Amino acid sequence: MFKSNQRRLGIGSIAVMLLLGVSCGPSQEPGRPGDVPAGTAGQQVIHARVIEVTAGQVPISVEVTGQVTAVYQATLASRIQGTIDNLLVREGSLVRKGQTLVVLDNRDLQAELSRVTAELDNAKAHQDRMEELYRKDAVSKQELENATRALRVAEAGRKAVLAQLSYTIVKAPFDGVITEKKVERGELASPGQPLLKMEDPGLLRLEATVAESDVRVVSIGSTVPVFIDALETNPLRGIVSQILPAGDPQTHTFTIKVDLPPAAGLKSGMFGRLRLEKGTSTTLLLPKSAFIERGELASLFIVGSDQMARLRWVRIGRTMEQGVEILSGVDAGERVIADGSQGRDGVLVQDMTAVALPPKAP
Repeated sequence: MFKSNQRRLGIGSIAVMLLLGVSCGPSQEPGRPGDVPAGTAGQQVIHARVIEVTAGQVPISVEVTGQVTAVYQATLASRIQGTIDNLLVREGSLVRKGQTLVVLDNRDLQAELSRVTAELDNAKAHQDRMEELYRKDAVSKQELENATRALRVAEAGRKAVLAQLSYTIVKAPFDGVITEKKVERGELASPGQPLLKMEDPGLLRLEATVAESDVRVVSIGSTVPVFIDALETNPLRGIVSQILPAGDPQTHTFTIKVDLPPAAGLKSGMFGRLRLEKGTSTTLLLPKSAFIERGELASLFIVGSDQMARLRWVRIGRTMEQGVEILSGVDAGERVIADGSQGRDGVLVQDMTAVALPPKAP
């Protein structure tokens, strides 16, 4: 009996000690959002700023590709047949309006000019004699009129030879630069044969084709950003100068011409892109720092209600000033780690956003 009482006293003492231990322990307060849950002392914790996925308004834009061309460009050709006697320019030569570029052999035309000039002199002398004789009543009026007509024919013949002679000299139609030389000295040039190509490098534009559904957002005089990949500079401020009235019935596209401002290194033939704004749309946005990109794949770390970071793969779209567009993988209202490089899958997160904020004034 005595042993039984001792056993009962021992059990009762243990129960009392357990009750006292619970009542004397630290008081428990409800956790705040972002705090690491209790009972996780043995787990790894990272301190990072956590942000919420929000929806924002972003512009709807369409990129159209095109090619830079000169506003003023010309292909200079020969109007007569002749041997190239002198070629005064080469590719890259800067020329002024009216400057002689090509000279054709004109010896045959010079001889022809001498002949028609002599005929003109004879016709003029004959017409003068007819006038004097007509005043003396020695010839009829008909004979005087015939002499006058012969003089006019001789004058027209000389003008025609002079015109042919002028075609032996090819001059620059405007200030510019020679871009292509198609002949060499000594070659025989035929009528219509291209000799040189030139353009004005100071006036350039982008010619692009726009789908018929997007033509309505373009108007003459409107300003559009133009990106020239070869320059690697800020977008150029282009002005729409022309929209061709007829489209291509096969591709259902229209050609637009956008004048470009002067820019260092800008040359005709370069590839360019212009952006057309078509309004705005609502989409999910996050800063670029939240993503971890591996080639074409992107991921981020979602922070759940248990403050646990979990890796999630997402599909992203355009990168804009407001942030990176998220096409799929997350929903609005979910929380993610602002700097994806800090995240670890399966690790507790201590939200440092509230800590980073200055204290409110009393």
